[in-house]
Amino acid sequence: MNDKLNWLAHVRIVLVRTSHPGNVGQVARAMKNMGLSDLVITSPRFSDMTAQADAIALASGATDVLENARIVPDLASALEGVNCAYAFSARERDLAPPLFSTTQAASEVMALLEAAQTAGQALPTVAFVFGAERSGLTNEEVMMCQRLCFIEANPVYTSLNLAQAVQVMTYTLRQFALHGAMGVLEKTDAPMLDAADLSSVEGMLAHWERMLIDLNMLNPDAPTEVMARMRALFARTQLSVNEVNFLRGVASNAQRVAQKNANDGTMDTTP
Repeated sequence: MNDKLNWLAHVRIVLVRTSHPGNVGQVARAMKNMGLSDLVITSPRFSDMTAQADAIALASGATDVLENARIVPDLASALEGVNCAYAFSARERDLAPPLFSTTQAASEVMALLEAAQTAGQALPTVAFVFGAERSGLTNEEVMMCQRLCFIEANPVYTSLNLAQAVQVMTYTLRQFALHGAMGVLEKTDAPMLDAADLSSVEGMLAHWERMLIDLNMLNPDAPTEVMARMRALFARTQLSVNEVNFLRGVASNAQRVAQKNANDGTMDTTP
């Protein structure tokens, strides 16, 4: 058996706010067809979504994927332990991570896993995130990911149902695992090793938000695009563990200076 097929165990499918149990069953079937098994569902319509009759019926035997699926309250929980996440959308966003086709995404994922394997490191976990059937992902959910992914469908009719979209992506991943493809990875330079997991990146962003508030550069009572732009900035590269630690150190030092200035009465408190 091709060893690279085992790498697909490190790919997570995340369904956000799914409404129809049958779609979850079909997604489980699509995943098992292609050798994936890690399914996480956030805030579904039914708390027992994977045990619903339609889900079980339409899984067509992929009940092990359903039984092992996890239901969590939000996307942040679903991305715990993930090193890179790809948000799926049929449309571009004004503020968004770099845009990848499914082919480019599969190429990058397999290159990332291969680089980790070659370096003797633990294989990273990658997530593909799919939104609710009617509304898709919110801008905030997209910005929690490092890539925006799209399927190169007919531009005058791009409507795919949830399971179809998952099937296209998982099939593409399996083809790269089986056969590889040279010269496809155009979006990135070298795969990031020692990439920080997304929980660490979220923690760093929250820390920077508090720092900007302490520096009177951000008013928490007057929403702006500042943090969205910060997310877009950091999404253009995968941060390493050391880089996240460095950025948190910068925030901590800036907060200490702000507190000292405030204590000395020299802090500019103009919003």
